[in-house]
Amino acid sequence: AHRDRRVAVDWRRLPVTGVSFLDAQAYVAWLAATGRVPRARLCSEYEWERAARGADERLFPHGDRVARDDANLILTYDKDPGGIGPDEVGEHPASRSPFGVDDLLGNAFEWVVPSISKQTAAARGGSYNYGDRTSNTISRQEPQPAFRDATLGLRVCADLQP
Repeated sequence: AHRDRRVAVDWRRLPVTGVSFLDAQAYVAWLAATGRVPRARLCSEYEWERAARGADERLFPHGDRVARDDANLILTYDKDPGGIGPDEVGEHPASRSPFGVDDLLGNAFEWVVPSISKQTAAARGGSYNYGDRTSNTISRQEPQPAFRDATLGLRVCADLQP
């Protein structure tokens, strides 16, 4: 209600959030089993970070600084509770990664399969409810696999055909 841009939202284009790691695993298994996305799986932490940081290890997918409207972070809508919330996927092309991947910064944290710890689950990125100190390409959390939150979602990866 308090937004000055992106006021109308197509709810079908919002990121999937509020799912646990277990939900996300079940979903990608279903995608793979049904053939909707052959060889679908959750991204590994290394894949996610490479897609977000590129070869030059940037702090944000598009460089080392983030402007107010480059991504959907808490400052995008002035920390106003009536404005913050998810945006449609791809609404912030300024923060597109070097590989052309959208929303690796802001919008929603994403479940990944850990590569740098023995934990079962990890979350990368950031969300609309956090600032650039927490929402960046090096941000990393290890929530419990059953944890659900409106700021936490998933990204689907898939292996190429052999």
